[in-house]
Amino acid sequence: MNGQDQAAGLRKWADLQRQQRGEQPDEPAADAPSVDTSTSDKEVAQTNVGTDASETAPKEVASAAASIAAPRPTRTLVIVGLSSAGAVHVDKVKGRLAQWASLGRQWAGDPQEWDVKVASPEAGSMAALAHHPHWALWVSSDAEAFASMYRALRQMREQGGPRRLLALHEPHLPRQGLLDNLRDAAAHYLQIELLLLAR
Repeated sequence: MNGQDQAAGLRKWADLQRQQRGEQPDEPAADAPSVDTSTSDKEVAQTNVGTDASETAPKEVASAAASIAAPRPTRTLVIVGLSSAGAVHVDKVKGRLAQWASLGRQWAGDPQEWDVKVASPEAGSMAALAHHPHWALWVSSDAEAFASMYRALRQMREQGGPRRLLALHEPHLPRQGLLDNLRDAAAHYLQIELLLLAR
């Protein structure tokens, strides 16, 4: 049973309950999707024969609520290089994942399924997050980007962080220059593989 069928069933049940109490059924909102609710009262009554409406309603409501519930994050992405763990920064990461997904990158999946955890090498949070398999470095495009990103990678290495990270960055950042230099310096001096994705 799909979500629309469940919702239609719940509306029918609620209308039947209102009719039994002598109330008028609610009018559907103008922007609500139209659903065929032409089932007669007799048909609704026949579907509930032998069951108490108070017993079936909570089951249907719980089932509908479970189908509407927001998807829970299924994968964790630990990200280094963000200035804070605020929602704005996490949304930047999820936005970039959404862009990769729209380009057909299946590994990106649904960005809402990612639980983005911001790690700060300065705070010494690497050990607590070391068990997560997915790590990325957020590469900013400001004037101090190379120095701050290299410093974050060095501190991460000193604290036993991962040896392989995905480089996430704004789409306008060219590969030549900052990204290539950062990848080369991480590999040569820190033995960290920084993965740069081609479009």
